[in-house]
This record gives sequence, C-alpha cells and structure tokens, in this order.
Amino acid sequence: MNVKSKLVHKLLNKVFLFFVFMTIVALVFIVAVDRNLIEVPVIVTNALSSLLIIFVSYALATLFTKLTVNSILNYFEGMGQIEERILMGKMYLAFVYLLATLVAFWQLGITIQNIAIFLGLITTGFAFAIRDIILSYFIWFILLTKKPFKIGDYIKVGEDNDMEGLVKHIGLFYVVVDPTPDTYEDYFKIPNKIFLEKPIKNYGKGKFRNEFNMYFDMEELPANLPSKVEALKEKVWNTLDVNVSFFLGSDSDGVKITVYYKSTYERREQVRHQITSMMLNEFKPTDGQ
Repeated sequence: MNVKSKLVHKLLNKVFLFFVFMTIVALVFIVAVDRNLIEVPVIVTNALSSLLIIFVSYALATLFTKLTVNSILNYFEGMGQIEERILMGKMYLAFVYLLATLVAFWQLGITIQNIAIFLGLITTGFAFAIRDIILSYFIWFILLTKKPFKIGDYIKVGEDNDMEGLVKHIGLFYVVVDPTPDTYEDYFKIPNKIFLEKPIKNYGKGKFRNEFNMYFDMEELPANLPSKVEALKEKVWNTLDVNVSFFLGSDSDGVKITVYYKSTYERREQVRHQITSMMLNEFKPTDGQ
C-alpha cells in the first residue's frame, strides 16, 4: 500500500467512525423515546429518524469506499498522468456519496421531482455563498484536464520571479510550488484563481532556454572580441557541457553581450554563475594578468 492509499484509508476511517458514532447517538435517542425514558416533541423524533437514515447511508457508503478504494486506485495506476488519476479518484468518491444521498432521499420518501427541486434550490443558494470555492473547483478541473502544466514541471506565474518553481501538488484551492526542490521548507501556495489572471510559463521537466546580459564600457571591450567569444564558447562546452551562444548588442544602458544557454531549472543559476565567471576572466581581465 503506497502513501497515497494510506492517507485515503486514514481519512475514510475517521469519516466512517464519525457516521457510526452519529448513528449510535441517534439510535439511543430514538430507543429512549420509544421506551418513554425521555419526552421530546414528535418533530424531533421524526428529525432523528431522518438523520438516522442519512447517517446509515453515509456510513455504508464510506465502508464501501474503504473496501473498494484500493482497487480503484490500482485500476487507474497505469492510466495517463498523475493528474488524471487524482481527478478520477475524487470523481469516484463523489459518485459513491451522491448515490448514498439519493438512496437516503428515497428511503425518506422524497420523490425524484422533489429531489430535483431541492437540489436546484440548494445549488442556487450555495452558488452565491461559496462562489469562490466553486470557481476554484472549476479552475482545478481545468488545470487537471487542459494541463497547462503538470506535477513535476517548472513554471513561472506572472512577470515576477517570486512565483516560480517546481510544481509539487495541484489541489482544489491552490497549487504548491517549490522554488528550491532540494529543500522542502520554502514551498509556497498559489491560489487557483491566479492561473486565470496571470500568464503561465511552463519550463517543463527538461532543459529550457535561459538568457542574461553582461554590460561593458566601450574601452573595456577587448580588441580581438570575436576570437575570444569563440574560445569562450568552446571553453564553456568543454567545462560545463553546456551549449551557449553570445550576441553583441547595445541599449540605453550601454554595450552588452547577451548570453543564451540551456539548462534544467535546478542548474540554471549554477550554470549562469559559472558562465559569468568565465566571461569576467575572459573579457575583463584584472590588471595583474
């Protein structure tokens, strides 16, 4: 049994015990009323009887889910990406509890027409009360089905670098992103609605293109710049095993060399630091050299 299955079973155990406890409490009150040990209004007795049916239905649904959840998770284990398996698992749980709700309503003598009217009223009321939650759910559904990114991808959200890192978890309300995967403590959570408001850049799991600029004063430019650039490209390739390109240009800040290179997300800062050090040694030698 994997960690995911253990967590699911632990949660189902708590839910099952809760409904069993509530069933026992309702039964005790009903038996006490039937034996005239306590006196309560008839409406309370009827309410307890209705609650008893609901508690028993949900307890049986939870027990059924607990007995079958491993089979369902194993069935979806080899199907698609982890995002699809998460979605299918949650849909299965929702389907079982929906059936339990319909069975409880049927036992209470509520007709299909009344159920439809009841669900319509409940849906309308809750739509206003929990509209942010509903919106978050639909965004979560879109993230899992349209897949602008997947668990394990490196993403950047918006134009700032403060929302950038490895996707660790795609949840109902937020996405967990870790800017430094080697240490788990510094992860942060991005609310799902942010992904509708800001652009998403997906770096993927492999190498992606990075770039940075190094500026020079005109008098600092070496005389034999082209040959030094070619020598530096060869040196970077032999030392770092990185394919790099250099382009000379200028802007309002001065003359610059733009560097393009490919690396994984984890190594990009390290590679940039190493390339910068090599450029400084090659293009800006110290007076003592």
